[in-house]
Amino acid sequence: MFRQLKKTVVATLIAAVTVGQVLPAFADSSDSLPDMGTTAGSTLSIGQEMQMGDYYVRQLRGSAPLINDPLLVQYINGLGMRLVAHANSVKTPFHFYLINNDEINAFAFFGGNVVLHSALFRYSDNESQLASVMAHEISHVTQRHLARAMEDQKRNAPLTWVGALGSILLAMASPQAGMAALTGTLAGTRQGMISFTQQNEQEADRIGIQVLQRSGFDPQAMPSFLEKLLDQARYSSRPPEILLTHPLPESRLSDARNRANQMRPVVVQSSQDFYMAKVRTLGMYNSGRNQLTSDLLDALAKGNVREKNAAQYGRALQAMEASKYDEARKRCNRCWPPTRITVVSRPLHGYRSGAEETCRCD
Repeated sequence: MFRQLKKTVVATLIAAVTVGQVLPAFADSSDSLPDMGTTAGSTLSIGQEMQMGDYYVRQLRGSAPLINDPLLVQYINGLGMRLVAHANSVKTPFHFYLINNDEINAFAFFGGNVVLHSALFRYSDNESQLASVMAHEISHVTQRHLARAMEDQKRNAPLTWVGALGSILLAMASPQAGMAALTGTLAGTRQGMISFTQQNEQEADRIGIQVLQRSGFDPQAMPSFLEKLLDQARYSSRPPEILLTHPLPESRLSDARNRANQMRPVVVQSSQDFYMAKVRTLGMYNSGRNQLTSDLLDALAKGNVREKNAAQYGRALQAMEASKYDEARKRCNRCWPPTRITVVSRPLHGYRSGAEETCRCD
């Protein structure tokens, strides 16, 4: 995501809680923004946050590689709303978006908007891990971390906040467009912003893991996913991009692990929809169709019935890519019980092979 951003710039920006000094990204936009005022210490109202959120959603829709696949949109919003239903201090509606990006990351901003990168499906071993990332971002919103960060920095240096945030969100979703808007940062406030970020991350972990447990997911998924990120940072020459925007010191992992250990152990199976969404994302998105590897499908084929169904669906997608429509239809027909994704996909496979009626199972 941030390949083209200088590290000195990225270090001062975080997906949901940090703002840097940049020129207005959308100065020529015909859409007017609410007047936020410049008085230090003033608090944004929920109505103002929602107005700003709507504005930035419009910018993202016009600039970001959003995935508008109805099946994936329905899945991530269903999963997200399951978590929101068990969160406290929910003051805005929530909306969840998926960006076609092969870097691990997620971010939240004003108005209950949460954005996930498609790479999260590739790196999430189970549904609880994916839910842990979403619960973390939901907690950023419910705790109003972005508004609090803005107020904290305004006390130190009045900045062009609206243009700054717009540039950051645009850079996160579309680096080339974002670089045209990003022009500089205030080095004097850098350390304070990083410290504030770490506090927010730990608070989002603490509240997010509670949301995760109340929603029926495995709380151990949060420390296990964080540990996976740390392992990549240790043993890779290029750490995951999410660590540039979500600081992850060892103390944060230890805190999450300690909190999870204090909760009652649970055994949670990932849903069929999770496996199907994972395979569909890897097979159709993530910067091409090369993420759906034979090794992954072979591993799924050795798992439980849900994983085996996902393997069949993945083979069907591969057959579709090779224009082998009859094989795709047959593989889809082997998925049982039928799920939302396979039911929708079967008429498409059958239609291309001239046998649309024979492959319906709903």
